Amino acid sequence: MYKVFGFVKDPYFGRLAEVEFSISAGNEKYAYLLGNFNAFNEGSFRMKRSGNRWTVRVLLPEGLWRYAFSLGGRFELDLENPRTENYRRPAYKFERKVSVAEVAGDEDIYHSPALLYFYHFAGRTHFILSGKRGVVRSVILTVNGEEIEMWKKAEDELFEYYEAVLWKEPVELEYSFLVEIASGSLKKLGPFKAVPRKLNAPLWPLKSVFYQIMPDRFAVGIQEKTLPLKGEFFYGGDLKGIVEHIDHLGDLGVNALYLTPVFESMTYHGYDITDYYHVAKRLGGDEAFEELVKALKGRGIKLVLDGVFHHTSFFHPYFQDVVKKGEKSEYKNFYRITGFPVVPKEFLDVLDSDMPWVEKYRALKSLNWNYESFFSVWLMPRLNHDNLEVVDFIADVMQFWLERGADGWRLDVAHGVPPDLWREVRKRLPEEAYLFGEVMDDGRLWLFDVFHGVMNYRLYDAILRFFEFEEINAEEFLNELNLLSAYYGPAEYFTYNFLDNHDTERFIDLVNGDGKRYLCALAFLMTYKGIPALFYGDEIGLKGSGEGMSSGRTLMPWKEELWDEETLQKVRKLINLRRSLAPLALGDLRVVVTGNRWFAYKRVLDNEEVFVVINCSGEDIKLSYRGKSLPRVPPTSALLVYKSIVEVV
Repeated sequence: MYKVFGFVKDPYFGRLAEVEFSISAGNEKYAYLLGNFNAFNEGSFRMKRSGNRWTVRVLLPEGLWRYAFSLGGRFELDLENPRTENYRRPAYKFERKVSVAEVAGDEDIYHSPALLYFYHFAGRTHFILSGKRGVVRSVILTVNGEEIEMWKKAEDELFEYYEAVLWKEPVELEYSFLVEIASGSLKKLGPFKAVPRKLNAPLWPLKSVFYQIMPDRFAVGIQEKTLPLKGEFFYGGDLKGIVEHIDHLGDLGVNALYLTPVFESMTYHGYDITDYYHVAKRLGGDEAFEELVKALKGRGIKLVLDGVFHHTSFFHPYFQDVVKKGEKSEYKNFYRITGFPVVPKEFLDVLDSDMPWVEKYRALKSLNWNYESFFSVWLMPRLNHDNLEVVDFIADVMQFWLERGADGWRLDVAHGVPPDLWREVRKRLPEEAYLFGEVMDDGRLWLFDVFHGVMNYRLYDAILRFFEFEEINAEEFLNELNLLSAYYGPAEYFTYNFLDNHDTERFIDLVNGDGKRYLCALAFLMTYKGIPALFYGDEIGLKGSGEGMSSGRTLMPWKEELWDEETLQKVRKLINLRRSLAPLALGDLRVVVTGNRWFAYKRVLDNEEVFVVINCSGEDIKLSYRGKSLPRVPPTSALLVYKSIVEVV
């Protein structure tokens, strides 16, 4: 069941509901609360046993929240809550029946001078008011005696959001709202007297276009090398290979590089780290890292590393100490151990056998073990995030590599680690270090004072629904975008936005190789709020291979005759426009007009604006801009207008 115990004040959300979730306990050794607030992932909200029930309290923003429980790894609904629904998120391939919690205060309309309701960004001040659906007819904002009509920004299942944007300095303002209720009556909210809030975040990411590389799949620079495990699908790429192709990144125009894990590990992907303080020898070791940092700095390219702190490798020395010493190990509280010995003798016998590695892995998977792990994979034991020594360890590793040339961190399975841990770690790191977390659904609990941004899976979900599946129209798509703006506020500008990454299928494959549709979606990404990112090979129309999560991790071809030259030239053009036109990075977004499968919007910054048309329909679109007719926008293409610049992609 769930119970709302009231609200507490919050500087970011205005107020948060204190919600207790509980479920009857059985013989399971542990339990977690799952939900769209953590992509239904174990790890972040661990429940405590109280008598015959598992319980946990969480502070949640108002809204509808989908949830369930993990009891010893078993997915369970809340049988004491009759409200359920089929919840689907194509972005991370989740679809199943879940429980639904409705969290809302008693007021019909609400505003607070908190970050999400009253903030300053890029020279403008944003005012937000929320009202329960169907309650508000219109809103007039009065600021220092000036009256402005607010516009309906977006709506979700429970609320409507109204906004006004003024070019005001970040000084104390006195303001109030006059709300016309649907019944015809008027209600005044305010006056409020406050200074608009600002988000604390480094500014350099706002000027960035990211390029993501999985080193093993990008380029081979060191021909002779020893690989950790045979049969683990190594292609042999390394950091020296990246250095040798640094001109490709420079010519492309990207100015930030995100690398999947580069530290010592047993697998090609590197998400099973055995040594956090050294770069993997198969990638060239610490010396190759120093060479890469030097090459990147010489090009003005920032570097973000991938931090795997939800779990370590089974072969990490700390966990091996637990395997060998059991309860006498000094690291027994470093992990989520559920019993001793952590693995039976049969497990170790198979591990030490001469069986081929692929068969060995399969055999080990069928055995039992006494520790929590990432997605029940024996190779990746879960860290105990309640242990302060683990917090110290994570902060120390992150600081270590920042001092050696990294400019930020992408945090793996971030939604599977308690947000309080990330808050504490962030306090210990330099303010200029950009931190964004892998959060595969609603990111609100992971922003503001947790991360600067998140991997924007909620945006990716909307992109899939509009550009690929065509299951929502342009108006519904834009409502999703504006909901993101209402939910994330200024933090939306710091989200890491993508069409694909190492955990997804390649977008070009999802649209069945339709290069026009791919470029149309990329044009949207490059002209939208947030930080755009490419996955290696996107720029040449690289298609995936294989199945499942690794389908997009195909080898980068360096024979240029295999490249889609037209795609490459258009990607270069889009990156150049993104980096040269300030409104695309910092501007407000204003919808101009929509059709069924097309829409137009402006990105506005001070007296500058960029006009964008995204046409996913099968027809030509003909529009005017500032009283002048524009070139036709052909089917499945995009048009961008800035002063005398007119580009059709």
